Amino acid sequence: MNRKNNSYLYLISKGGRKSMKRITSLLLVMIMLFSVSAVMPELAHAAEQAEALTVGQTTMLSGNFFCELWGNNTADIDVRSLLHDYPLVSQTQMGEYEINHTVVSQVSKEEEENGDITYRVTLKRGLKFSDGSPVGAKDYLFTFLLLSSPQVRSITGLTPPYAHIAGFQEYNDGTAKTLSGLRLVNDRVFTLKVKSEYLPYFYELTYINADPYPISVILPGAEVADDGEGAYISGEMTEEILKGTLLDSETGYISHPSVSSGPYRLLSYDAEEHVAELEINPHYKGNYEGQQPSIPRLRFKNVLNQEIHEQLASGEVDVVNKVSDGEVIDKALTLQEGGELGVTSYARSGAAYLAIAGERSITSSLNVRQALASCIDYDVLPEEFLKGHGERVYGYYGLGQWMPKAVKKDMNRLTQYKLDIGGANNLLIFDGWIFNKDGGYFRRGDEGLRYRRTADGSLEPLSLRMAVTPQNKAAELLFNMLRENTKELGVEIVAEEMPFDKALRQYYGLEERSFDLFFMGTNFGYFFNPGNIYRMNDGARGIHNSSGIQDKRLAELAAAVTRVPEGDVNEFYKAWLAFQVYWTEILPMIPLYSNTYYDLYTPDLMNYHPEDYLTCSTALLYANLER
Repeated sequence: MNRKNNSYLYLISKGGRKSMKRITSLLLVMIMLFSVSAVMPELAHAAEQAEALTVGQTTMLSGNFFCELWGNNTADIDVRSLLHDYPLVSQTQMGEYEINHTVVSQVSKEEEENGDITYRVTLKRGLKFSDGSPVGAKDYLFTFLLLSSPQVRSITGLTPPYAHIAGFQEYNDGTAKTLSGLRLVNDRVFTLKVKSEYLPYFYELTYINADPYPISVILPGAEVADDGEGAYISGEMTEEILKGTLLDSETGYISHPSVSSGPYRLLSYDAEEHVAELEINPHYKGNYEGQQPSIPRLRFKNVLNQEIHEQLASGEVDVVNKVSDGEVIDKALTLQEGGELGVTSYARSGAAYLAIAGERSITSSLNVRQALASCIDYDVLPEEFLKGHGERVYGYYGLGQWMPKAVKKDMNRLTQYKLDIGGANNLLIFDGWIFNKDGGYFRRGDEGLRYRRTADGSLEPLSLRMAVTPQNKAAELLFNMLRENTKELGVEIVAEEMPFDKALRQYYGLEERSFDLFFMGTNFGYFFNPGNIYRMNDGARGIHNSSGIQDKRLAELAAAVTRVPEGDVNEFYKAWLAFQVYWTEILPMIPLYSNTYYDLYTPDLMNYHPEDYLTCSTALLYANLER
């Protein structure tokens, strides 16, 4: 032994019983410290998990957390609204809209002799992005400039709903460097000029609305400037740069917005598992009421209907949003009676449809679309899928919207299709589908498909492809019904199974469509403006014309819905009804049902009231977790 060890043994031998106790205690403390340090990571992980709320979504995330130009998946919208939430105009709990005074200090409006209106917006001091960098006038102007740019239009094939801004067209088509209707006054003040031809407008105040996005992340090295002729982006902005900063699968801002303005900031997004994790943004000053979140972390994941109750019971999910499946709902209501589960219901501000790719050869025909509508038993889905928790709709609306309730006595003006195989057969005959494969006359009930002659004299079969996403009970019910009901008509409907995110990309025109039909659910925002959905100039691309149908009258009636004086509800109702009546005549989509949504959650989620708010994300802002 060395000298040091000899000294240690000497202390033990000479120190007596008290010294021995002290040393024994010291050794025990050291052992305990080592043990605690060894399990600390596990304890920290457990504490972290205890503070996280897992939100199950029956719609799979597709990773569009930036803006609607890349699609409007309802699951993405919930995450997106938690990441970006410094709008200039907010939607209130009462369903109205007002200036967001958490963000805005003052707004004034000045009308010019030619009828143009200029809004002057002054922002509050101290606003910050999630990384602590300041939010100012340039950041809001950047949003308008970026999304209106010819570079983004080239990437998406779409234009944003900013045509009301003076100078927009020249900037969007690349003939002007500046957007003349936008002016940068100083770090906290900017102005926006609305052209007179876009007035009146029912939601006029929303013309100035935007969320701020960080130019330092999306266009590093660039900045917003104004030399006296309008705002513009100073610095290099090319399609290639934007494709990298926006579309990169691992770092692009669309799926990985690293800097944002909402109550939460993104920790991670797993594109393969479709899971997003968020944590509180410490720089967020609150929504329009100053409300700030209290749940430290959120995790969003997809959950299948048949696994909802199992995952709630095991703690894999804490809340499941927007449940439609009637069997799942009925079981939840039973569990609620026993106090095992929280259940909240609210009418859906949207509906389910048979979406149609109207730009394709066969489905571009109104007769074919009406024939398909006559091959559907509209009681099946409400009874077998919803189990009575919903009902049929006849147009482009949802039960939770205020419009159909207000004009209820006139809703019978909408065309109401019913199961009528004979009527469908007559429509197909009228459309020219009168041949069999040999060129002879096709009669209802004949074996094989029916055909029509094309311009070059060849025979084209009546065969349609329907996209069906995995584990989708409602889609499977609809597909089987259509396949059986069209057999005797000589119509072939082939199922094309594809993942939900791929189906959405095709639906929104981000990929070339390979299907004719697709079961689709959509939810409408309070600021319902079909003029932004049924445009003529965007063809079959994206959210602005996902139906692919080019119909001038439909576009005009859609635009007319909101082209009434601000707040003139009666004129809005008239225009809305006229749009709905024509919509049902030409069938861009076939309406199926709207329903009552149910949110299911464990008892430790407190003050969660989706029925009082317009979105799950807003309800989570007011909720708290007690574990």
